[in-house]
Amino acid sequence: MKENESFLFLLGSARRNGNTEQLARIAAAALPETAMQDWLHLHDYPLPPFVDQRHEPGSVYEAPTGHEARLLERTLAASHLVFAMPLYWYSLPADAKRYLDYWSAWLRVPGVEFKRRMAGKSMSVVTTVSDGDRRAAAPLIDSLRLTADYMSMQFHGAVIAGGNRPGEALAERTAVDELSALLSTRVEA
Repeated sequence: MKENESFLFLLGSARRNGNTEQLARIAAAALPETAMQDWLHLHDYPLPPFVDQRHEPGSVYEAPTGHEARLLERTLAASHLVFAMPLYWYSLPADAKRYLDYWSAWLRVPGVEFKRRMAGKSMSVVTTVSDGDRRAAAPLIDSLRLTADYMSMQFHGAVIAGGNRPGEALAERTAVDELSALLSTRVEA
């Protein structure tokens, strides 16, 4: 782990304190006291549908305001992003997907230098699946891994736990241990 690491836990579930959030909070409790933690429920920062204006003549993405500005600020402030969300229909939950859609705008907002400022940051994923086949989470994980690659971020990996009803995933002690190890590991570029 890097000295003075700052973790942004991006909670993407439509349910508060669900399996994935519980796993993330237990793992985060094992982080050193020097590690800053910021917990963000994406549902609390609703964004309007993303409008792709890249190819419209004379179009410029304006500086973000409101929820979008707060999400951008907190994203840039972190050195390690932890996407903590259950698998919804073999993909990211809607709030998490919309948050990532806005990265497309942030890449183009004059003066933000989003891609340069994201390069070198770390990304980890924790997800829960209700299906017994953990391979069902591959599309969610691949989407985030490819995002990290595109942004020149270090993808630390993913932990997949099983659980449907609240609390079921906590029975998987190995998932908690794997996530704790994942968050404390430094990946060399």
